[in-house]
Amino acid sequence: MFSLANDACRHLIVFDLEWNQNSYHPNHRMPHEIIEIGACRVDRSYAVTDTFSRLIRPRLYTRLDKHIKQVTGMTEEELAHGDAFADVFADFIHWCGEDAQLVTWGRDDFPVLRRNAAFHQTGMPFTPPIDAQLVFGGACLGSCHQQMNLHAAMEHLHVELDAPAHRAVYDATCTAALLAAIDRAVAAMAPDRRAQLDAVLRREARIATSALLSVPTKYAYQSDALADERLMHIACPACGRRTSFDTPWFDTGRDKYAALARCSAHGMVYGQMHFKRVSNGLLIMHQRAYAADEADIAGTREAYRLYQLLPQKKRHHRLCMADALAKKRGGA
Repeated sequence: MFSLANDACRHLIVFDLEWNQNSYHPNHRMPHEIIEIGACRVDRSYAVTDTFSRLIRPRLYTRLDKHIKQVTGMTEEELAHGDAFADVFADFIHWCGEDAQLVTWGRDDFPVLRRNAAFHQTGMPFTPPIDAQLVFGGACLGSCHQQMNLHAAMEHLHVELDAPAHRAVYDATCTAALLAAIDRAVAAMAPDRRAQLDAVLRREARIATSALLSVPTKYAYQSDALADERLMHIACPACGRRTSFDTPWFDTGRDKYAALARCSAHGMVYGQMHFKRVSNGLLIMHQRAYAADEADIAGTREAYRLYQLLPQKKRHHRLCMADALAKKRGGA
């Protein structure tokens, strides 16, 4: 059963990131650029034994977003004296050590860290972290789907800590201050609810290793994008190779697409996709792919079967890759 301080690790590394972006002209390989890494080392009794705090000199987005500047209090001048991402990340890896379990508050930080590491062509030695926010929801609020921000969670658990908000090392320290209470709540859970938490955490670990892809397209309509087989392919998140479709992309509702594919080496892959229209009127495709389990496979196949049973006039503009390809080939 799950425990924050399990027998496999000597200490926990609670980390938090601050990042910057340019909403008008993003780089789609790295839409969020990390500007600060903050962390604290926590021993098995949940005491903080050391901290890590470093600023990163931006390479893509040198002008701070107005909201980021207001929330963090950072300035461009301060960041200009930071170090390169590769140097800070290498120091962070060394500081963490080899036997640490990463912990975050929320699911966003780890994918951003992976994308920044890939952009800067640095190795990524870490396995997915424990999402303390998710565990808090399951153990303290009754459902993993219930979320509460960090400082509201501190109030909920009556944890007080004199630390400024919205700087990475301080948010990491606040998260660390909650861990003992969260783990006590986990230990008090009924066996069936704790088994459900275990299942959710296993799924989240798979999602955390997703292959993420954001691609500006030449299309103004989703139907045209769906008919582009090269654009629509799913890469295996384990090896990056092209996969073959088990079910094509289909709209599961509200322009959110799902698909199943198979890698000859690593098995089934589950894909999620949506499109976003930008100022020039064209679409950007955002895709996520991760290893599928039996529930993903059965659920997606059943959803696609039900989709196929719907008459065209009752699909309410829901699109499918197979239909888009058939229409394209029929008009060729």
